[in-house]
Amino acid sequence: MRWSFRAGGTCFMEAFLFLVLPAIAAGQERIGKSSESSPKASAVAGADKEIRAINDAYDQQRLQLERQRLESLARLAERQSPAAGAVTYEQLFRLAIANNLFIDAAKTAEIVVQKGSPSPTTLGLANFVKIIAECDRGEHEQALQTLRRVIDASDDAARNNAAKPTILTSEKIELCDLYYQRLIHSSKVDIAKQAFQLLKDRVRDPAMVEFVNNRLNRLNLVGAKAPAIRGTDLDGKPFDLADRKGKVTLVVFWASWCLPCASEIETLQQISEAYRSKGFQVVGINLDTLQDDGGKAERVLPNVRRFLIDYNVTWPTLLNGDGEKDYAKAYGVTAIPSNTLIARDGTVVQIDLVQKNLESTIALVTGE
Repeated sequence: MRWSFRAGGTCFMEAFLFLVLPAIAAGQERIGKSSESSPKASAVAGADKEIRAINDAYDQQRLQLERQRLESLARLAERQSPAAGAVTYEQLFRLAIANNLFIDAAKTAEIVVQKGSPSPTTLGLANFVKIIAECDRGEHEQALQTLRRVIDASDDAARNNAAKPTILTSEKIELCDLYYQRLIHSSKVDIAKQAFQLLKDRVRDPAMVEFVNNRLNRLNLVGAKAPAIRGTDLDGKPFDLADRKGKVTLVVFWASWCLPCASEIETLQQISEAYRSKGFQVVGINLDTLQDDGGKAERVLPNVRRFLIDYNVTWPTLLNGDGEKDYAKAYGVTAIPSNTLIARDGTVVQIDLVQKNLESTIALVTGE
């Protein structure tokens, strides 16, 4: 299986990667036990912050230019013929999606949706931009209604043998995943369930069916009893999630090739320390064996252990395996980064937390 990055949009925006990572394997020095950062980890974190500051400044300038380009394209499309304007609008919407500028393109998308377009592809992209912009404005119920309207219109078009949008299946999956993450990161699990049930009832493409089912399986975890996690961690110690009942647990799925920023790991460590006295804990599940070239445990362990040493982390971790040890399958994880928050009573309360809602959700669940 080829695992993908996830968050905000796999290829449309930088993935937010905070992966909770654990201590060293048995028989090795427990470098990660100290609360102080190692010199190497500190140096990496410091360099990472400086690089991020440079990149952030550049990104802000680039996005401002992209906003100006969207405005120019909108003005051009308005004075073109319908056919030529449809081509220009399509480029505008694709740029908005690629740069996460949904609200900036929302007004133009609304115009195209209201007036229609000779291009089914342009109209489809306009509707998608409209849905995500509504989410970004916090209008999640309205976005769901827009999705229902789009699906009904698509059904009508199919009955009339109308032309279909020429959007690749891979693009449709990326777009739907952006919508999914907008809802999850805003803690709108119920709306996400409704939206993806709507999609499940309509999609026929095998890849889309698999994607939608995977997301629904993940969503249906919320409110249910957390699947068992039982095995031996990399320190050689037995681990059983059932023994942690009474604590709030964040299960994080990660891989050594999905490299997080040191500053983001540091943020997780700070949150873990801040809420430890409230009964908060973290456990990591490493997925290196699931990558196409990952191979057996003995092959991936050196990379996993080196990663943990370099970042000086202290949480227990288990390798994903087969059968009862296929924790990724049990938790419906098909893309990373991914995490699951489990309440004191053993039920799942939230999935795929990011910086936007991580600490506030943990504070709520721990009763802080």
